[in-house]
Amino acid sequence: MYVKKIRSFIVLATSDSFRDAADKLNITQPTLTKQIQLLEDVFGFKLFVRDNHGCYLTDEGKIIYKYALSLTNELERLLCVVKKIKNGTTGVLNIGYTFSFINILPEIINNYTEHHPMIKIQLHELSSLEQEKRLLSGELDIAFMEKPVNKQIKYEEIGSDYLLFISNSKENFPINDFRDINHMLDKNTLCLPDCETNVDLSQKISKYLSRNSLNYPNVYYTNNIYNIISMANLHSNVTILPNSLVHNIKSTLKCEKLMGKGSKWKIGVSWNEARAGTDVLTFVNEMKSK
Repeated sequence: MYVKKIRSFIVLATSDSFRDAADKLNITQPTLTKQIQLLEDVFGFKLFVRDNHGCYLTDEGKIIYKYALSLTNELERLLCVVKKIKNGTTGVLNIGYTFSFINILPEIINNYTEHHPMIKIQLHELSSLEQEKRLLSGELDIAFMEKPVNKQIKYEEIGSDYLLFISNSKENFPINDFRDINHMLDKNTLCLPDCETNVDLSQKISKYLSRNSLNYPNVYYTNNIYNIISMANLHSNVTILPNSLVHNIKSTLKCEKLMGKGSKWKIGVSWNEARAGTDVLTFVNEMKSK
Protein backbone atom coordinates (compact mmCIF):
# COMPACT_ATOMS: atom_id res chain seq x y z
CA MET A 1 0.00 0.00 0.00
CA TYR A 2 2.99 2.31 0.45
CA VAL A 3 4.65 1.66 -2.92
CA LYS A 4 3.13 4.67 -4.70
CA LYS A 5 3.79 6.93 -1.72
CA ILE A 6 7.44 5.84 -1.50
CA ARG A 7 7.89 6.50 -5.22
CA SER A 8 6.29 9.92 -4.82
CA PHE A 9 8.65 10.63 -1.93
CA ILE A 10 11.70 9.75 -4.08
CA VAL A 11 10.53 11.92 -6.99
CA LEU A 12 9.85 14.85 -4.66
CA ALA A 13 13.28 14.43 -3.04
CA THR A 14 14.92 14.95 -6.43
CA SER A 15 12.64 17.79 -7.58
CA ASP A 16 12.70 21.53 -6.98
CA SER A 17 9.14 21.81 -5.68
CA PHE A 18 5.88 19.98 -5.03
CA ARG A 19 4.51 21.35 -8.32
CA ASP A 20 7.53 20.06 -10.25
CA ALA A 21 7.24 16.61 -8.63
CA ALA A 22 3.48 16.45 -9.20
CA ASP A 23 3.99 17.15 -12.90
CA LYS A 24 6.56 14.35 -13.14
CA LEU A 25 4.21 11.94 -11.39
CA ASN A 26 1.23 13.09 -13.45
CA ILE A 27 -0.88 13.76 -10.34
CA THR A 28 -2.25 16.90 -8.73
CA GLN A 29 -0.23 18.85 -6.19
CA PRO A 30 -2.84 18.29 -3.40
CA THR A 31 -2.67 14.53 -4.06
CA LEU A 32 1.12 14.57 -3.72
CA THR A 33 0.89 16.67 -0.55
CA LYS A 34 -1.57 14.17 0.95
CA GLN A 35 0.70 11.21 0.09
CA ILE A 36 3.71 12.82 1.77
CA GLN A 37 1.64 13.78 4.84
CA LEU A 38 0.44 10.19 5.18
CA LEU A 39 4.05 8.95 5.10
CA GLU A 40 5.06 11.53 7.70
CA ASP A 41 2.15 10.44 9.93
CA VAL A 42 3.24 6.78 9.65
CA PHE A 43 6.91 7.55 10.30
CA GLY A 44 6.21 10.06 13.05
CA PHE A 45 8.49 12.83 11.76
CA LYS A 46 8.78 15.41 8.99
CA LEU A 47 10.41 14.38 5.71
CA PHE A 48 10.53 17.81 4.04
CA VAL A 49 10.90 21.46 4.93
CA ARG A 50 9.05 23.90 2.67
CA ASP A 51 9.85 27.59 2.14
CA ASN A 52 9.44 30.23 -0.55
CA HIS A 53 12.33 28.73 -2.54
CA GLY A 54 11.05 25.14 -2.67
CA CYS A 55 11.21 22.01 -0.51
CA TYR A 56 14.16 20.26 1.09
CA LEU A 57 14.74 16.95 2.83
CA THR A 58 15.06 17.06 6.60
CA ASP A 59 17.93 15.17 8.22
CA GLU A 60 15.49 12.34 8.90
CA GLY A 61 14.24 12.55 5.32
CA LYS A 62 17.79 12.14 3.98
CA ILE A 63 18.18 8.88 5.90
CA ILE A 64 14.80 7.59 4.68
CA TYR A 65 15.70 8.57 1.11
CA LYS A 66 18.69 6.18 1.04
CA TYR A 67 16.56 3.29 2.26
CA ALA A 68 13.72 4.19 -0.09
CA LEU A 69 16.07 3.98 -3.08
CA SER A 70 17.24 0.54 -1.97
CA LEU A 71 13.64 -0.55 -1.46
CA THR A 72 12.54 0.50 -4.95
CA ASN A 73 15.57 -1.21 -6.50
CA GLU A 74 14.62 -4.44 -4.74
CA LEU A 75 11.03 -3.96 -5.88
CA GLU A 76 12.17 -3.65 -9.49
CA ARG A 77 14.12 -6.87 -9.13
CA LEU A 78 11.05 -8.53 -7.61
CA LEU A 79 8.88 -7.43 -10.52
CA CYS A 80 11.54 -8.69 -12.92
CA VAL A 81 11.41 -12.10 -11.24
CA VAL A 82 7.61 -12.10 -11.42
CA LYS A 83 7.81 -11.35 -15.14
CA LYS A 84 10.30 -14.16 -15.71
CA ILE A 85 8.10 -16.61 -13.83
CA LYS A 86 5.12 -15.62 -15.99
CA ASN A 87 7.22 -16.02 -19.15
CA GLY A 88 8.61 -19.37 -18.04
CA THR A 89 12.22 -18.17 -17.87
CA THR A 90 12.96 -19.89 -14.57
CA GLY A 91 13.82 -23.50 -13.99
CA VAL A 92 16.69 -25.99 -14.13
CA LEU A 93 19.14 -26.88 -16.89
CA ASN A 94 20.85 -30.25 -16.61
CA ILE A 95 24.18 -29.95 -18.41
CA GLY A 96 26.60 -32.78 -19.10
CA TYR A 97 30.28 -32.43 -19.93
CA THR A 98 33.42 -34.46 -20.54
CA PHE A 99 36.93 -33.81 -19.21
CA SER A 100 37.70 -31.80 -22.38
CA PHE A 101 35.49 -28.96 -21.10
CA ILE A 102 36.73 -28.68 -17.52
CA ASN A 103 38.64 -25.44 -18.17
CA ILE A 104 36.27 -23.74 -20.63
CA LEU A 105 32.85 -24.66 -19.22
CA PRO A 106 32.98 -22.29 -16.19
CA GLU A 107 33.21 -19.22 -18.45
CA ILE A 108 30.33 -20.48 -20.63
CA ILE A 109 28.15 -21.08 -17.55
CA ASN A 110 29.05 -17.73 -15.96
CA ASN A 111 28.19 -15.83 -19.15
CA TYR A 112 24.78 -17.48 -19.22
CA THR A 113 23.86 -17.19 -15.53
CA GLU A 114 24.89 -13.52 -15.50
CA HIS A 115 21.92 -12.80 -17.76
CA HIS A 116 19.64 -15.58 -16.47
CA PRO A 117 20.11 -15.68 -12.68
CA MET A 118 16.80 -17.49 -12.14
CA ILE A 119 17.94 -20.56 -14.08
CA LYS A 120 19.57 -23.19 -11.86
CA ILE A 121 22.43 -25.10 -13.49
CA GLN A 122 23.10 -28.71 -12.54
CA LEU A 123 26.36 -30.17 -13.94
CA HIS A 124 27.07 -33.84 -14.62
CA GLU A 125 30.51 -35.14 -15.67
CA LEU A 126 29.79 -38.02 -18.06
CA SER A 127 31.28 -39.77 -21.06
CA SER A 128 30.09 -38.67 -24.50
CA LEU A 129 28.28 -41.99 -24.95
CA GLU A 130 26.40 -41.62 -21.67
CA GLN A 131 25.52 -38.01 -22.46
CA GLU A 132 24.04 -39.06 -25.79
CA LYS A 133 21.81 -41.61 -24.04
CA ARG A 134 20.63 -39.04 -21.50
CA LEU A 135 19.91 -36.42 -24.17
CA LEU A 136 17.62 -38.92 -25.89
CA SER A 137 15.88 -39.89 -22.64
CA GLY A 138 15.48 -36.27 -21.52
CA GLU A 139 17.69 -36.61 -18.44
CA LEU A 140 20.08 -34.04 -19.91
CA ASP A 141 19.16 -30.75 -21.56
CA ILE A 142 22.56 -29.80 -22.96
CA ALA A 143 25.72 -31.87 -23.49
CA PHE A 144 29.32 -30.79 -24.01
CA MET A 145 30.77 -33.83 -25.75
CA GLU A 146 32.25 -35.40 -28.84
CA LYS A 147 30.08 -35.52 -31.96
CA PRO A 148 27.03 -37.74 -31.32
CA VAL A 149 26.07 -40.69 -33.51
CA ASN A 150 22.29 -40.25 -33.36
CA LYS A 151 21.08 -37.79 -36.00
CA GLN A 152 18.20 -36.69 -33.76
CA ILE A 153 20.72 -34.86 -31.61
CA LYS A 154 21.85 -31.45 -32.81
CA TYR A 155 25.56 -30.69 -32.62
CA GLU A 156 27.56 -27.47 -32.88
CA GLU A 157 31.32 -27.86 -33.03
CA ILE A 158 33.34 -25.72 -30.63
CA GLY A 159 36.89 -26.92 -31.17
CA SER A 160 39.10 -29.92 -30.56
CA ASP A 161 41.17 -31.62 -27.89
CA TYR A 162 44.28 -33.77 -28.22
CA LEU A 163 46.63 -35.94 -26.22
CA LEU A 164 50.01 -34.78 -24.98
CA PHE A 165 53.07 -36.74 -23.93
CA ILE A 166 54.16 -35.06 -20.70
CA SER A 167 57.51 -35.37 -18.98
CA ASN A 168 59.93 -33.47 -16.79
CA SER A 169 60.66 -29.98 -18.13
CA LYS A 170 64.39 -30.84 -18.28
CA GLU A 171 63.85 -33.96 -20.40
CA ASN A 172 65.74 -33.49 -23.70
CA PHE A 173 64.64 -36.60 -25.56
CA PRO A 174 62.45 -35.57 -28.55
CA ILE A 175 59.19 -37.31 -29.51
CA ASN A 176 59.11 -37.61 -33.30
CA ASP A 177 57.48 -40.99 -33.85
CA PHE A 178 56.16 -44.10 -32.08
CA ARG A 179 59.65 -45.50 -31.59
CA ASP A 180 60.50 -42.44 -29.50
CA ILE A 181 57.32 -42.89 -27.44
CA ASN A 182 58.08 -46.57 -26.83
CA HIS A 183 61.64 -45.67 -25.82
CA MET A 184 60.33 -43.19 -23.23
CA LEU A 185 57.75 -45.68 -21.94
CA ASP A 186 60.42 -48.38 -21.59
CA LYS A 187 62.71 -46.31 -19.40
CA ASN A 188 60.06 -44.39 -17.37
CA THR A 189 56.99 -45.11 -15.27
CA LEU A 190 53.78 -44.13 -17.04
CA CYS A 191 51.43 -42.39 -14.58
CA LEU A 192 47.77 -42.75 -15.57
CA PRO A 193 44.30 -41.95 -14.19
CA ASP A 194 42.57 -45.02 -12.77
CA CYS A 195 39.58 -46.52 -14.55
CA GLU A 196 37.25 -46.36 -11.52
CA THR A 197 37.33 -42.63 -10.78
CA ASN A 198 38.20 -41.34 -14.26
CA VAL A 199 36.37 -43.80 -16.51
CA ASP A 200 36.06 -41.69 -19.66
CA LEU A 201 39.58 -40.26 -19.48
CA SER A 202 41.14 -43.62 -18.67
CA GLN A 203 39.39 -45.27 -21.63
CA LYS A 204 40.48 -42.50 -23.99
CA ILE A 205 44.16 -42.94 -23.09
CA SER A 206 44.01 -46.76 -22.99
CA LYS A 207 42.43 -46.90 -26.44
CA TYR A 208 45.13 -44.62 -27.81
CA LEU A 209 47.90 -46.83 -26.41
CA SER A 210 46.22 -49.99 -27.70
CA ARG A 211 45.32 -48.72 -31.17
CA ASN A 212 48.89 -47.56 -31.75
CA SER A 213 50.52 -50.70 -30.31
CA LEU A 214 52.37 -48.80 -27.58
CA ASN A 215 53.82 -50.81 -24.69
CA TYR A 216 54.14 -49.53 -21.16
CA PRO A 217 55.84 -52.07 -18.87
CA ASN A 218 55.95 -49.71 -15.88
CA VAL A 219 52.65 -48.10 -14.96
CA TYR A 220 51.22 -46.35 -11.91
CA TYR A 221 47.50 -45.56 -11.50
CA THR A 222 46.00 -42.86 -9.31
CA ASN A 223 42.57 -41.24 -8.98
CA ASN A 224 43.97 -37.71 -8.72
CA ILE A 225 44.84 -35.86 -11.94
CA TYR A 226 46.93 -33.29 -10.08
CA ASN A 227 49.03 -36.08 -8.55
CA ILE A 228 49.67 -37.41 -12.05
CA ILE A 229 50.83 -34.01 -13.27
CA SER A 230 53.10 -33.54 -10.25
CA MET A 231 54.61 -37.01 -10.66
CA ALA A 232 55.21 -36.44 -14.38
CA ASN A 233 57.40 -33.50 -13.47
CA LEU A 234 59.73 -35.83 -11.58
CA HIS A 235 62.59 -37.74 -13.21
CA SER A 236 61.74 -41.26 -14.40
CA ASN A 237 58.00 -40.50 -14.64
CA VAL A 238 55.87 -39.56 -17.67
CA THR A 239 52.17 -39.33 -18.45
CA ILE A 240 49.69 -38.94 -21.30
CA LEU A 241 46.88 -36.45 -20.75
CA PRO A 242 44.57 -34.26 -22.87
CA ASN A 243 45.64 -30.72 -23.61
CA SER A 244 42.42 -29.46 -22.00
CA LEU A 245 43.56 -30.65 -18.56
CA VAL A 246 47.03 -29.12 -18.61
CA HIS A 247 46.50 -26.12 -20.87
CA ASN A 248 47.02 -23.58 -18.06
CA ILE A 249 50.18 -25.19 -16.65
CA LYS A 250 52.01 -26.42 -19.74
CA SER A 251 54.80 -23.90 -19.22
CA THR A 252 56.03 -25.87 -16.18
CA LEU A 253 56.16 -29.19 -18.07
CA LYS A 254 57.57 -30.64 -21.26
CA CYS A 255 54.48 -31.32 -23.39
CA GLU A 256 54.61 -32.80 -26.88
CA LYS A 257 51.57 -33.33 -29.07
CA LEU A 258 51.01 -36.99 -29.87
CA MET A 259 50.36 -38.50 -33.28
CA GLY A 260 48.41 -41.54 -34.40
CA LYS A 261 44.93 -43.02 -34.09
CA GLY A 262 42.78 -41.48 -31.38
CA SER A 263 45.25 -38.72 -30.54
CA LYS A 264 42.84 -35.92 -31.48
CA TRP A 265 39.06 -35.48 -31.35
CA LYS A 266 36.50 -32.77 -32.06
CA ILE A 267 34.28 -31.41 -29.30
CA GLY A 268 31.10 -29.35 -29.25
CA VAL A 269 27.71 -28.69 -27.69
CA SER A 270 24.72 -30.99 -28.30
CA TRP A 271 21.01 -30.86 -27.54
CA ASN A 272 17.90 -32.84 -28.38
CA GLU A 273 15.82 -30.49 -30.50
CA ALA A 274 12.72 -32.64 -30.06
CA ARG A 275 12.85 -32.04 -26.30
CA ALA A 276 14.53 -28.63 -26.19
CA GLY A 277 12.62 -25.89 -24.38
CA THR A 278 13.11 -22.14 -24.54
CA ASP A 279 15.86 -22.20 -21.90
CA VAL A 280 17.91 -24.74 -23.87
CA LEU A 281 17.63 -22.87 -27.16
CA THR A 282 18.45 -19.57 -25.44
CA PHE A 283 21.54 -21.12 -23.84
CA VAL A 284 22.77 -22.52 -27.15
CA ASN A 285 22.09 -19.36 -29.16
CA GLU A 286 23.76 -17.09 -26.61
CA MET A 287 26.79 -19.38 -26.44
CA LYS A 288 27.12 -19.43 -30.23
CA SER A 289 26.96 -15.63 -30.38
CA LYS A 290 29.96 -15.22 -28.04
